Amino acid sequence: MDLVRRLAAELHADPLGDLEVVLCLVDDWLVQMDRAEKVEEGSDYNPMHVVGLGICALLHGVSVDEYESFSLHQALGVHAHIILCEESVKTMSWQQISDTLTALQLQFKIMFEWDDDSGYETDVDLVNVMLMLMKRAGFWLCHQWRATDVDQTTLDETQSDMECLQGIVDVDNMGWKCVRPACVVQFIDGAHAMLSVTRLLVQARVVRLHSKEGPPSEHVHLFNHHREASIDDFYEMSMITDCMVGSIVQYKHKFQFLFHSISQVVYYHWPVYERQRQITQKAIEKYAVCGINLLPLLLQLNPEIPIFYEHTGAGLQSAYTQHEYSWALMSGFIFLIHRSGKVFYAEDVRSLFLHTCGATTTQ
Repeated sequence: MDLVRRLAAELHADPLGDLEVVLCLVDDWLVQMDRAEKVEEGSDYNPMHVVGLGICALLHGVSVDEYESFSLHQALGVHAHIILCEESVKTMSWQQISDTLTALQLQFKIMFEWDDDSGYETDVDLVNVMLMLMKRAGFWLCHQWRATDVDQTTLDETQSDMECLQGIVDVDNMGWKCVRPACVVQFIDGAHAMLSVTRLLVQARVVRLHSKEGPPSEHVHLFNHHREASIDDFYEMSMITDCMVGSIVQYKHKFQFLFHSISQVVYYHWPVYERQRQITQKAIEKYAVCGINLLPLLLQLNPEIPIFYEHTGAGLQSAYTQHEYSWALMSGFIFLIHRSGKVFYAEDVRSLFLHTCGATTTQ
């Protein structure tokens, strides 16, 4: 693969690297590598994980001026309450990095708000935050470590320390530790998913072809039989929306030989989960109703437009280029992607549907 060759060349180049080159690699990583691809039996990682590992290693070697003084509290602003430790990113342990990533996954949707003029906005530079975490992760992924007084006689004690008991590290017969592959997969899956949806949100253009002033169009006539026929799709989309970003693909790899339904992921995180209920037909007709309530019905109007999720290729170039338009649903955000790679979103999903019908935008 071209991306792998480029990554290999960078890893063998100047150890201080070029941040701009790494950023280009990150962007290609997000659109070219399939996060949902299975891990082959006998292997620890799929190709997306391998490239992600290389990018973390590159970031570790890249000189980033703000890294030494980077403050996670300042970067997250009003969302800083999610931080679980007082350590600066440059001194975080692997567990602290992993916990911070999970906290960001849980808070992700709350960080974005809809603005009538510009679409979804956030005060948090999530890309920069993730790059800093991946840079620190690269430190741990590039190193093995052990206590200075470890020898063969104390190996049992080493294998019983907190890091081993928590399943964070593997230990060889000489007492050297490294991050356990399963923990690496968990981190890379979360990072790839979060950066992917952030990329879509940043690049998406607002479409306004339907307003609250009048009926949407003769192209969008939704009736109760559309609602009834799409109930199963609604249940699936609502459960996907309730899952934190990255958690589906993390579960898929953790239990890849057992995974077959989104409900497994939901009940894994919320054993007493109560699924959402579809709203009434009258409520569906209101402007700017939640897209999760609308999109299942729109799929009934035109089932030829496929929909991709976090675990089935959302944002993946090889998926969206196969169709003139496709839907992408990640973390509750609904996007329309053209085969050219252009991304669109709207306050009312019916505007996106009208866009596929060739209507002229009001912007």
